[in-house]
Amino acid sequence: MSLHMTRIQMIVVAVCLAIGVGGYLTLGRPGMDDMPMDKRQTEILEKIRTAPETLTAAETLARLEQTAIEQPDAPEPHYFIGEMLRGQNRPDDAARAYQSALRRDEAHVPALVGLATVLVELDGGQVGPDAARLFARAYELDDTQVRAGMWAAMGAAQAGDQDGAAQMMRAVFAKLPEDDPRRERFKPMLDVIGQEAPQAPAEE
Repeated sequence: MSLHMTRIQMIVVAVCLAIGVGGYLTLGRPGMDDMPMDKRQTEILEKIRTAPETLTAAETLARLEQTAIEQPDAPEPHYFIGEMLRGQNRPDDAARAYQSALRRDEAHVPALVGLATVLVELDGGQVGPDAARLFARAYELDDTQVRAGMWAAMGAAQAGDQDGAAQMMRAVFAKLPEDDPRRERFKPMLDVIGQEAPQAPAEE
């Protein structure tokens, strides 16, 4: 199991506990024995209470699916389903899960970023109009989402709007604290933004 998946599963356990341990309801999931869903969920809940570190990816996903049913208005289960599906290299399914989260809360910033990121992956690394719009909305809602702002600027640059890209990138850069190490990373992007499409922002 990857470190990325382990981190997600730890977060998922916390979220499930926070919103009521308790769609994508799937019977006979790979990695889980065939048994009645109620019994399956009871066993998973017991693991969450007593040994959450032993949860498998399949069990974590099954718990999220059940939580999505029990909490139909909550965006979080759908968002984390998207995170897990993306980690399993299932970007189309991940996109649908992020969209489900956004139908429940159109201002759910993590889902906005997640969906935009998957769209970039599906488009071979290009930041298309939909992805750029989602990144820009995420940054508008939460200006600590610096990478989302930079991705939005890159989308504008790739669409040929160099002035818009430069304006967006300068606005993002200006809000960074003077001692923020990201200033050093993003400064070269500022220098070339008016000349050509910048490189993708580095992972933070």
